[in-house]
Amino acid sequence: MKELEAELAADGFVLGEGPRWHENKLWFSDIFGETVYSFREETGLTVEARVDRPSGLGWLPDGSLLIAILAREDGMDVRGPAVLSRADKGEVATLVELGDSNTSFNDMVTLPSGRSYLNLYHGGKIGKDELLLVEPDGSSRVVASELFHPNGMAVTEDGRTILMCETHNGNITLFAIDADGSLFDKKTFAKDLELPDGLCLDAEGAVWIGSLFASEFLRVTEGGTVTHRVRVPAPYWALAPMLGGLDRRTLYLLAADTDPARALQQDSRGYLYRVRVDVPGAGCP
Repeated sequence: MKELEAELAADGFVLGEGPRWHENKLWFSDIFGETVYSFREETGLTVEARVDRPSGLGWLPDGSLLIAILAREDGMDVRGPAVLSRADKGEVATLVELGDSNTSFNDMVTLPSGRSYLNLYHGGKIGKDELLLVEPDGSSRVVASELFHPNGMAVTEDGRTILMCETHNGNITLFAIDADGSLFDKKTFAKDLELPDGLCLDAEGAVWIGSLFASEFLRVTEGGTVTHRVRVPAPYWALAPMLGGLDRRTLYLLAADTDPARALQQDSRGYLYRVRVDVPGAGCP
């Protein structure tokens, strides 16, 4: 296994998730800071949007920003999760909303067609989570069930396979994608990993994942071989990686100084690290 050393790129946010490379900059959500940021090497962090509990990010074919939010606070009430759409920094509209406050969205991957896949959690019912397919017109349907806390996701360059972490069983799982967006032929890409969280794909078909409580990011090939490791200061959480840069060989890493009890109190300090790698990013996002 090859060890790589990352350097700090940015801080000053609470808990970063859902990194994406888009329009030659890195984007990510600060869940508890209720902010969507972008990052450029030359200018640092820029506030792109402020919304309740943002997480997964994507873009429609017309350039509208999609934001999956965990929940919405309406006065003293908590509403269910939603996907918001914002056209060119204009008015924010609701693309889809679930009325059940015991469910939650997390990560989201949006294809060039505007079709999105979202993790759908069901109030701590282990092994009962789902993937929701959302079309650009806001229609939605469940396309995979009986999942163990699905998390980071990526779709291969040909649009025919989706990969995801299942955090609560330690697997990286893949499905084939049908023409209508349905998923079939479930397989295990790798297993027995330690709390895999965020995920991105490279041009050799390997994935980078965050190993949440182990304070490290791993490059994993199909079958489970770990080829590279990047450590962040322990006991930081290793949340989510994304391959970006003009050549897509800069690996950006979101980490946080927190723990489960502190995170529930929104007591976290977020950090963005970076390291150069040999194999560029591929697929979507």
